[in-house]
Amino acid sequence: MKEAGFVIKDGKRVTLQGEPISVEFLIDEPSFQPHHMPFIKNLGTLGIEATLRIVDPVQYRKRVDDFDFDLTIQRFAFSSTPGDSLRSYFSSQAAAMKGSQNLVGISDPVIDALIDKIIAADSRASLMTACRVLDRVIRTGRYWVPHWYKASHWLAYWDVFGRPATKPRYARGIPQTWWYDQEKAVKIDQ
Repeated sequence: MKEAGFVIKDGKRVTLQGEPISVEFLIDEPSFQPHHMPFIKNLGTLGIEATLRIVDPVQYRKRVDDFDFDLTIQRFAFSSTPGDSLRSYFSSQAAAMKGSQNLVGISDPVIDALIDKIIAADSRASLMTACRVLDRVIRTGRYWVPHWYKASHWLAYWDVFGRPATKPRYARGIPQTWWYDQEKAVKIDQ
């Protein structure tokens, strides 16, 4: 940061114009607070003043819809065959639309063209290639900070259910593929 001109002045990291850098995390769920506090502490170590604001869900929705925040959380969950839904998250058109999912305000003609290419893909191979390129372009833009990721889901359940030997590829399969197993239930009741 120092090499880019963002130096420390009076214990604070400042912009090229000499203004202190500060950011506010906006959330509506207090349970996210423990996840944010170490990040806020680390930003402080860099000389960046960071704060956390917890607001009620209605105010949060209004501020997010109006793009009235510095940083917030967004979960991305796309289908295994991406298409037109990508526009609402990453297109220039969505960046200018209040209430869109494009919270970062991405407005890049290259990304718009890649989304068009994904939608028009005529084979799974061309779709996969275009999606990978889009992924790399978006990652290169550094529009977000990954928060956390866990490749598995932990579930607590009373073991009276039968489950198929082969789980669904992209889902937990609950409750769609589970069934009540009378034999297991009898064993538990004994």
